[in-house]
Amino acid sequence: MDPFELELRFSRLDDERFVEQLYRLVLRRDPDGDGRASALTRLHRGRVSRARLLEEMVSSAEFLRVRALDDAITAARADRAGKQRPRDLSAPAGIDERAIEIRWTLSRYRGERYVLDFGSANAEPAYLAALLALGARSVTGVDIASAEIPGLELVQGDLRALPFAEGSVDLAFCISTLEHVGADNSRYGTGDGADIGGGSAEALTELRRVLRRGGRLLLTVPCGAHEEHGWFVQLEPAEWLDLFKRSGFFVREHELYLHAAGGWRSASSEEVGALSYGESGKGAAAVLCVELRAGDGPSLRERLHALRTRIDRAASFREGKPDDR
Repeated sequence: MDPFELELRFSRLDDERFVEQLYRLVLRRDPDGDGRASALTRLHRGRVSRARLLEEMVSSAEFLRVRALDDAITAARADRAGKQRPRDLSAPAGIDERAIEIRWTLSRYRGERYVLDFGSANAEPAYLAALLALGARSVTGVDIASAEIPGLELVQGDLRALPFAEGSVDLAFCISTLEHVGADNSRYGTGDGADIGGGSAEALTELRRVLRRGGRLLLTVPCGAHEEHGWFVQLEPAEWLDLFKRSGFFVREHELYLHAAGGWRSASSEEVGALSYGESGKGAAAVLCVELRAGDGPSLRERLHALRTRIDRAASFREGKPDDR
């Protein structure tokens, strides 16, 4: 399009429509009442230009989080294409753990057909869109709260009593949801307070039941010092891992992340063991990302890979070659 024609069309766009489109494009949402009123008042009084308003929006903390989530989803797509399992991830300081969780889990999708997602009703829209774009034959959301999510079948139910047949699921995602089971979920629109159910342990047993043998659970939970917050529980890393194993899962892979002054980074158990929830800002101070397999050990493919690696290392040693693997 000719630059002059483009500028002419832009100038004919009224301020109300401009502000609405700006919010949707930059912040991926409709303008809230106060934000809309402030932007329109400043534009009408000539206190700010449209270009300056755009600059302010892309410099905001809210946009920083939007960009971090977008970067995570884009990177996860590239990871899957290259069959990568990324570790040592990073995300900007001042945002919550979602960017780390989303890339870590979505990058590990490997073409499974029947997929469940737990906690969908209050999940990030960008994450849900990326989940649907994976190409699985069936993606079903499960949540104790109700919601209308275009393109996603959402089953309202409790993780401790799932309406699915035994061994019917290939893969499940559970992003920062397990810690809320059995707690006071009224802030999530359920209208229910805490109950006396088995919480995380009972939910894991039920997840193990619906996964086929060898099926996987990609899961994230807040971790640090053992804390009860009423609406969720936080456990130490070793406590979570022990709970997974006692629930009949093989821990295929796990990694810890903490929110430091320079942003999110990979961490050791010693670094996160005493952290309190929210002590480094909004959300978890540390998060555990885990890949669990329904079963009591590594798969045949993993055992063969480990065997080949040992054979190659032994051959290199006998030949006097350095082993740099």
